[in-house]
This record gives sequence, structure tokens and C-alpha cells, in this order.
Amino acid sequence: FISLNLCRFNGFKKNFSIESKLKNDTNSNSINKFFMKNTQTFLSSNKKTKEFLSVFLSFSILGNPLFAYASLDTKPSSKVIDESGSLTNSSINYIEKSLSKLKEISGGEVYFVSIRSLPYEKTPQEYAKDLFQKWNLGEKDVVVVLANKIAKAGIYFGTEVKTLNETSAKSIGEETYPFNAREEQYGSAAIDVNNRLVSILSNKGDPGPPNVNRNNNNSSNFKSAKKTEEQRSKYIAIIVILLVIAF
Repeated sequence: FISLNLCRFNGFKKNFSIESKLKNDTNSNSINKFFMKNTQTFLSSNKKTKEFLSVFLSFSILGNPLFAYASLDTKPSSKVIDESGSLTNSSINYIEKSLSKLKEISGGEVYFVSIRSLPYEKTPQEYAKDLFQKWNLGEKDVVVVLANKIAKAGIYFGTEVKTLNETSAKSIGEETYPFNAREEQYGSAAIDVNNRLVSILSNKGDPGPPNVNRNNNNSSNFKSAKKTEEQRSKYIAIIVILLVIAF
């Protein structure tokens, strides 16, 4: 009887041991599956977050004025530098072809630089001078800076440019360029500057600034600038919301 009970007890221990092992294996597999599933989810989510942040940072850096100023430290290979991204391809091609023909006549280089805003406490004229000196340009060369935010332009030129004077350069920056730039038609404004400047440098005379009057011109300019700032604020708010969702 004792031997029989011991056999039963030993059998029970074996069964219990087998059942326990099966339960442990099952629990272990469940834990491993849970861990793997959540790890994949985390990695997938983390990858998407990294991709989003990468794109966001790229746009932030490229849109940052400091990045634009740094990229202009070296002399560009192109004659039209659109750091603002506001010029159309057709306007850029038109100006480049026009400046190429001008070089055959004057022997000098003309550079157009379109930026959204100017460095701190700089006028368009001062910034054009800075670029002229940084790029170590010749005395027959000209630099034109188009500042979109204030709708003004600045021109700096070498001492051997005889057909252009300070009065005409100032008029181009404060009358010709703002005429269309105030309406955010930056491509047309750049072409207006190009046409007047090319005429002067080709020794064909100064056609002068646009003489078309606009009603309530000043008030429309402020509305345009205000509208631009409102749109920028909306974009920033959307980016912040997307960042919150991503995390």
C-alpha cells in the first residue's frame, strides 16, 4: 500500500512538473511575443518620429535666415541667387539670359540676390556692399539685393561702372522694385529691376521708375505684409501640433 501510494505520488509529481513546465513555456512564449510586438511597434513609431523630425529640421534650417546668410559667404556660380524661393523659373531664366548678353557689352558681372529678410540692422545697400566685398568682385561688377520682407532693393557697384550713379541705384531700390514687390509679385519686381538696370548699364539711358498710380497704395502694402505673417503663424502652429502628436 505504501509502495503504491509512493508510485502515485511520484506520478503526480511528474505530471505536476510537466504541467508547470508547459505553463512556464507558454508564459515565456507569450512574454517573448509581447516583447517582440511592442519592440517592433516602438521601433516603427520611433522611425517615423525620426523621419518626421528629420524633415522638420531640414525645413527649419533651410528656412532660417542665418542659414541663407551663411550660404552666401562664398561667391556663387549662378548670376541669380534665389535664397527666398520666391522667384519663378521663368523670371530666373529671363534675368540670366539678359545678364549674359549684358556681359558681352559691359564686360562686367551682375549678381541678383533674392532674400526674404536682411541681417540684423542692415539695409539692402549695406548688404549688397558686404556681398561685393566677400566675393572679391571686380570694379566693373554689380550686386543687386532684393529684400522681400521690406519690399526694397539695394545696389552696390564697382568704380569702373560709369553709366550707373547713386541716384538711379536708389530709385531702382526704392521705386522700381517695391512697385510689384509690395503686391508680393517678386518675379515681376525682379524683372522690372533687371530691365531698368540693363538699360542703364548698356548705355541706353534710364527709363525711370514705374509711373502708374495705385489707389490706397500704402494701406494695401500693410495688408499684404500682415497677411503673410498670419499665414506663417498658421504654419508654425500646425508644425507644433504635429510634433506633439508624434511624441
